[in-house]
Amino acid sequence: MFDLIIKNAQVYDGTGAPSYLADVAVQDGKIAQIGKISGAAAQTVDAQGLALAPGFIDSHSHGDSSVFFEPCRDHVLKMGVTTEVSGNCGHSRFPIQQDISPEELKTMLGATGAGDQHFSSLAEMRKAMESLSMGPNQSMITGHCGLRHQAMGFRNRDASPEEIKVMQDLLEQAMQDGAQGISSGLGYIPSVYSNTHELIEVAKAAAKYGGMYTTHSRYESASLFKSIQESIDIAREAGIHSHISHLKCTGKDFWGYCKKAIAMIDEANAQSHRVTFDAYPYIACATSATTAAIPARYFEKGMSHFLKQIEDPKVLAELRHEIYVVDDPSWDNAVLHVGLENFLITGAPKTPEVIGKTYVQVAEERGIDPFDAMLAVLKENDGAVTEVRYTMCEENLEMIYRHPLCTVGADGLYVKGRDKMAHPRALGTFPRYLGRYIRERGILSREEGIRRMTGLPAMRFGIPNKGFIRPGYDADLVLFDYDNIIDGGTFENPFLPNTGIHQVYMNGRLVLQDNEPTGTYIGRYIQRTNAQKV
Repeated sequence: MFDLIIKNAQVYDGTGAPSYLADVAVQDGKIAQIGKISGAAAQTVDAQGLALAPGFIDSHSHGDSSVFFEPCRDHVLKMGVTTEVSGNCGHSRFPIQQDISPEELKTMLGATGAGDQHFSSLAEMRKAMESLSMGPNQSMITGHCGLRHQAMGFRNRDASPEEIKVMQDLLEQAMQDGAQGISSGLGYIPSVYSNTHELIEVAKAAAKYGGMYTTHSRYESASLFKSIQESIDIAREAGIHSHISHLKCTGKDFWGYCKKAIAMIDEANAQSHRVTFDAYPYIACATSATTAAIPARYFEKGMSHFLKQIEDPKVLAELRHEIYVVDDPSWDNAVLHVGLENFLITGAPKTPEVIGKTYVQVAEERGIDPFDAMLAVLKENDGAVTEVRYTMCEENLEMIYRHPLCTVGADGLYVKGRDKMAHPRALGTFPRYLGRYIRERGILSREEGIRRMTGLPAMRFGIPNKGFIRPGYDADLVLFDYDNIIDGGTFENPFLPNTGIHQVYMNGRLVLQDNEPTGTYIGRYIQRTNAQKV
């Protein structure tokens, strides 16, 4: 007798091959049989008219930022996601010195901070995770921010050979503990202070173990091409798979750069330098208030020092001049090229009355200019402010998604019980991608749309026994209505429910029924295996 039979499902197996009508049987947490099944089962589900896909894999998650604060991560299960690739944008909860000061930890973790849990190694973090009742599975990348901080703190200079060796040794240990590779956050402290040579040398430590290098690029607007070239150079010189996180062109002045950026990636792959990317299905980004709004050099001594600096009218005048007059292309000047009228405040714990407003609206209420309003909100919240910024365009997003190297990543930052607002990508990415871009806009076939969030990321990130509906694979499954699946959230109210996901299974056990968690939380840490070149 089988544990479960899902009958009459339209099966999308994760390969991109044509879907087909079949029954799927599950035994002992594994897919046991596919076809016309006549045997008995402890539970039988009639899936007539519904699609059955492998559990969705989030290629770009920050699940580690809140897994110790909110291990169930219900909002992720509600998207059909059963596995998250976490530790992105240079941020991971390891390896971080145990004696790091709260000020340094807050400065380093930035928008990804939820609680103060941190670990000296991945092995230590994995042990702590084993005691949690986790929702989705977690696979972990090692953050460059922690590596650099261990080696040299927040120093804004090139790393010495000895400091690079410290980073390499820490990364090698993480790789031995089962990390995916290394992620850089080249818009975040202290990763932003690194040069390309340092990143190449450190990435070599991951390459030795077949790992990968993922990056929140140094630039996403005026100097986008420099960032693309940097990712290519790292792939070539370190002999590593280089993966660009949330590929985008920010600021209307630079939307025309997208086609050339993709052409650069194509040329690199034609020369056997492996470069891939992911994207989320929204034309607004989300991050901490200081990222791409204020030059990184102001944070060399931490957030508190910056907030004291801007009490000096001379420093304030210099900062205003640097943003509005100098417009140095060596950093992404979002204030000038996106506009403070397009910055929507989503997190401000000490001034909740500004949440859901732009800096222009706050300025009007207070009778000051928008620039002063931004700095005032930062000071009032000790720098702990997050924002949504309307920066991209639909044409580029569809161009990126059509590319065969692109996978789907939510890049979600939301913690239930803490955040009063969030970018809706944290709660609706996968239903939105399938509903808006695959079904409604038809940018890819339904089968290929599923592959980009199941089989392709499973192979790319070396996630074993996931991503496909095949005998012997883990029975992580999503049963949904392809004709009606869609996200519900908006930027004004991101918490509205998604539509179309009927059931989610992990290892054959029901974890979500009609958009409601069942209370079964069986997620685990997934150790990297050898990834395939896709």
